[in-house]
Amino acid sequence: TRNPYWDVVRLPAAGGDETVIAQARRVSNRGVELRPTVANDGRVYWATPNDFGSGEQFGINPRGVEFASVRMDGSDRRVHASIRDADDAVLSPDGKWLAFMQGANVYVSPLPAGVTAGSVPKVSKDDGDLPVTTLSTGGGLYPRWRSSTIVDFAGGNGFYSYNVLTHKTDTLAVKLSTPRAIPTGSIALTAARIVTLDQKRVIERGTVVVKAGRITCVGVCSTAGVDRVVDVAGKTIIPGWVDAHAHLHSDHLGMMPRQNFATAVYLAYGVTTTNDPATTSIEAFPTAEMIEAGETVGPRVFSTAEALYVGDAGLINGITSRDAAVREVVRRESWGATMIKQYMQPAREQRQWVADAARERGIRLTAESSDGMQYALGLVMDGYTGGEHMMVQAPFYSDLTTFLGQANYFYSHTPLLFGFGAWNEEWFWQESPVWQNAKQQKWIPWRQLIPHTRRFITRPETDYSKDIVAQGIADIIAAGGYSAIGAHGQQPGLGSHWDVWMAAKATGNHLALEIASMHGAMFLGMDDDIGSITVGKLADLMVLNNNPLENIRNTADIRYVMKAGTLYDANSLDELWPRPKPYGNSYWFIPEMFTRDVKRVDGFDRR
Repeated sequence: TRNPYWDVVRLPAAGGDETVIAQARRVSNRGVELRPTVANDGRVYWATPNDFGSGEQFGINPRGVEFASVRMDGSDRRVHASIRDADDAVLSPDGKWLAFMQGANVYVSPLPAGVTAGSVPKVSKDDGDLPVTTLSTGGGLYPRWRSSTIVDFAGGNGFYSYNVLTHKTDTLAVKLSTPRAIPTGSIALTAARIVTLDQKRVIERGTVVVKAGRITCVGVCSTAGVDRVVDVAGKTIIPGWVDAHAHLHSDHLGMMPRQNFATAVYLAYGVTTTNDPATTSIEAFPTAEMIEAGETVGPRVFSTAEALYVGDAGLINGITSRDAAVREVVRRESWGATMIKQYMQPAREQRQWVADAARERGIRLTAESSDGMQYALGLVMDGYTGGEHMMVQAPFYSDLTTFLGQANYFYSHTPLLFGFGAWNEEWFWQESPVWQNAKQQKWIPWRQLIPHTRRFITRPETDYSKDIVAQGIADIIAAGGYSAIGAHGQQPGLGSHWDVWMAAKATGNHLALEIASMHGAMFLGMDDDIGSITVGKLADLMVLNNNPLENIRNTADIRYVMKAGTLYDANSLDELWPRPKPYGNSYWFIPEMFTRDVKRVDGFDRR
């Protein structure tokens, strides 16, 4: 759903028809929108990708960006500067200064007049042709000129104004608060089988009582004085799930909608907590806060912010020293990160710098571990809490599983995608017509659902690694380690269940449920509040129509979902208690698109 192509239009201030003056690509596909500005000379300026450099790194943004302008009629296009790894760039009204974002920080540089095609200056924080002043080191976003001499920008909970003549920065601390959405009153779910995941206790017929979002009784409970009693006889209650590697595939440019399919789909499938271990800050943290405030329906959302990739890129700075590692960790934490993800830094010294910085800040740490067993073992020795993606060697032998188990390692292996063999998600596409699944159609935009699930490769089951990967997980857990589900956003919502079904082949059904809830909660350091049906914990629950201990695939047959005491219909996400109300407009759901055979689904409508 990320369409990088934009029309730049002119619209009369007094009203009237718009005129398209140019088509442009946005600088980044990770949340920074195209932002044209008009200078005093009447020309329209914006930053757009060019083709110098080495292309895109992980789809974050092109290595080369050019700062260009056109006349109001779209003619006479000129390039004024080239900016490597830029996220955004804006010109002062008098045309003398260029403020730009690079590596999620803000810089300013003088911009010479009279630039010709053969003399376009290179602008960069560290190796450009022009002098550059650093305005932020702990994160800066949204540079905008208040006047020809003052540029404003934001970062974390600060609003900053820099004067290019006096070189002084004014700082305004921003303190905004809103009440957390905590349901008042009490509710009881009665007469159900309860798989508590607390000391492996299974109650064949019992009650769960919830007050103010937390569990107050499990098992034999009085419902006297309870505000709402829901009879769920014959059903099974399990804890809500924690998808510890859930990429929320949305592109809202930092302007978050109240109805957000990217979060809703997870909650509809019983995932009450997600962690996105490589995302965009301006998408993840507003989403998390809107959910906590009750403005958007979804699981509680945690994130690492942008992963610490190798070298410089859009929103990324290279880990060139211990101080650089500290700056990157502090910036992410100040913006709301609850975990740091290190992504395949090539030198062990770099990986240790990141580990030290995270340890000093008291923040959890994970890393990309798909580079192989030797790399992963080094991470464990250096104190990394866990690893993301499967190690490519298989099968695991006891020397490896014993080491990881004794280290209490969290192996977040994301089994639906790459590793070795065919991607395991393809097995489920061929096993059933996923694109015709009514719940997937309702909660996933058709452009995201149809292309891969309707057209897939059919292979023998023996081509897939899922069973041998599951056995490795079981062996690590048996040795004292942990796992976690992580569907990677491959098939949002439903993919989390595929994770559990694959694991159950080796672990058994009960342990697979533990992985889905308790292991993920421990990985995030939140097992005091979530992960099991225990008195005092948040009431994160799924009410299933059938028993998953008998058939693990019953996990996807969900009647109700409860998150922190709020009860939802699992199909519609209508809130049933404490404030009955419909979910609202699912603007992405276009039923007729699932009946057409001629609509192109693998490209953008406009280019």
